[in-house]
Amino acid sequence: MQGLINMIEKARPAFEAFSRNKYLRSMMNGFVALMPIVIFSSIFMLIAYVPNVWGFYWSDSTVSLLLKPYNYTMGFFGVTIAATIAKSLVDSFNRDLPATNQINAISAMMASLLGMLMLSSNLTDTGVTTDYLGTSGIISAFVSAVIVVNIYNIFIKKHITINLPKEVPGNIASAFEDIMPFSAAIVAIYIVDMITRYFTGVHFAQFVIQLFQPLFQVADSHLGLSIIAAAVSFFWFIGIHGPSVVMPAVNAIMYFNMSLNQELVQHGSRAIHTLVPMTNDFIITLGGTGATFVVPYMFMFLAKSKRNKAVGQAAFIPSSFAVNEPILFGAPLILNPVFFIPFLGAPIVTLISLRFL
Repeated sequence: MQGLINMIEKARPAFEAFSRNKYLRSMMNGFVALMPIVIFSSIFMLIAYVPNVWGFYWSDSTVSLLLKPYNYTMGFFGVTIAATIAKSLVDSFNRDLPATNQINAISAMMASLLGMLMLSSNLTDTGVTTDYLGTSGIISAFVSAVIVVNIYNIFIKKHITINLPKEVPGNIASAFEDIMPFSAAIVAIYIVDMITRYFTGVHFAQFVIQLFQPLFQVADSHLGLSIIAAAVSFFWFIGIHGPSVVMPAVNAIMYFNMSLNQELVQHGSRAIHTLVPMTNDFIITLGGTGATFVVPYMFMFLAKSKRNKAVGQAAFIPSSFAVNEPILFGAPLILNPVFFIPFLGAPIVTLISLRFL
C-alpha cells in the first residue's frame, strides 16, 4: 500500500495541473451556475409523472401544460450554458489581463450564445429548429464558448479594436471596441459550421451526437458508470477535486440522457438511461464522493477514539446533504491507505445495488 501511495504522490503534480485547467473548470462552473434551472424544471417533471406510480394519469392537455416550464428551461439548456461557460472562461482570462484592458463578459456571452445557435440549429421559413438547443447541444455550447473567448482574448490582449476619442462616453466606446472580436468570433464559428455541414450533411451538434453515440452507450453501462465513479473517488483520494477533473465531460452525457429519459416517459415508455445526474447524486455519491453517507455515523457510534467520535459529530449533518469535506479531511479519508479500497469501492457497490431495485 505504501508503494501505491508513493506512486500517487509522484503523479500528483500532473493531476493537480490537469484539475486547474481553465477550460475544465469553466465547464464545471457553467453547470453549477445553471443548477437553479435543473432543480426548478425537475419539480414540474415530478408533478407531471410521479402520480403515475399510484395509477393516476393527467390528461394529455394537463401534462402539456405542466411540462411547459420544463420545456422552456431545460429545452434551451444548451443555449444558456453557452453563456455561463463563456462567462466563467472570460473571468479566467481576465485574471491574466491588466485591469484597464479586460474582456467584455456580456459581449462574449452573447457571441457564444449566438455561435451555439449557429452550430446547433437549421434555418426554416419560420425561424430555427430547436431539437438540439437543449441538453443535446451542450458540447456545441462548450465549443462555441471556447472559440469565442479565445478570439476575444487575442483581440483584447493585442489591442485589435476600434479606438474612439476619449470624449466619447464609455458605454459607446466599449460597444465599438467589441465589434472586431465579436465579428471575428462569429465568422470563425460560421466557418466551423460550413465545414461540418459540407462534410457531414448535418449541423455540428447533430454530428457530435452521432460521433460520440458509441461512447455514450459505453458510459451508460454499469461498467462505464463504475469506471466514472472510481475515477472521481481516486482523484479525491489523492487530494484533487475529482468532479472538477472527471465530470465536465461526463455532464454532457448525463444531461443528454436525462433529456432522452424524459422523451421516453412522455411517450409512455420506461426510462432506460442510468447515467443521469440523479443516479450520480443520490446513488453513486450518496453523502458525497466515495458514498460516505454512513461514515460519520460509524465514527459517532462505533469508533472508540474520542477524536473520531468528535469528527463524526461535526461531519454527519453536512454529509447528510452531500457535503463531505469535513469527513474527507477531518478523519482523514484523503491519502489514508486504510480507506483507499472502501473509498473507491463503495460507490461501485451502491451502483451495482441499483440493478436490484
